[in-house]
Amino acid sequence: MGPTSWNAVKLFLAAGTPIQKLVSGKGDTHLFCINQALLILKNDGAIQYARNISNYIEFLKQGVLWADKGWKNFSHYFDPVVNQGLGPWPDARLEFDNCFNKAITNWERGDKGRYYFYLGAASHLIQDLCVPHHAKGAAFSGHKEYENWVLKNYNNFVVEAGGIYNKIFTPSDWLLFNARLSRCYFPYVSNIGTDSSYKLATSVLLPLAQRSTAGFLKFAIDFTRKHANK
Repeated sequence: MGPTSWNAVKLFLAAGTPIQKLVSGKGDTHLFCINQALLILKNDGAIQYARNISNYIEFLKQGVLWADKGWKNFSHYFDPVVNQGLGPWPDARLEFDNCFNKAITNWERGDKGRYYFYLGAASHLIQDLCVPHHAKGAAFSGHKEYENWVLKNYNNFVVEAGGIYNKIFTPSDWLLFNARLSRCYFPYVSNIGTDSSYKLATSVLLPLAQRSTAGFLKFAIDFTRKHANK
């Protein structure tokens, strides 16, 4: 399914149905990662980046939440081993590239609000790939149970410094970086995991989500300044 077909399908599914709740991510956890990313940037000395982002934080957060609306979450999966997403749906790389390119386009138009909106949507995808189910192409298999557990416990896995910088050099490689590590933890969270197995996986993956979000936002701003036409 190419970008044109996928856009048509998203329009058809935009209204959503109750079953979407079974496969949708948790917005509060994504917003937590955004808030922590700004703190990480500040504590890592990237104060001007944090200030610039803070000026548009509401746009960024709107994009983070929008990314799960209207069944778009079906394209939030990418298994780096088999190189595909969830069944016949487009994978997270296609959706990420779409969001990132829209961000660049809006920057070139001078619309920084929409620029940060689409960076928020792209950040959502990077965070999703820190969930093993997303990196394994598994919509069920304990997916909802694990994300609900993280939603209740994310304050136990706070990191405040140590963003990921200077390791990733192309936009979509941020997805690959997270997916390759996250996929390894699928056995710990698949089906109904135990509290101890959830803790083990989350102690690695939720800090990864926070640190990679900080790194990606800094990367995106640098990339935009270097490559955008305006």
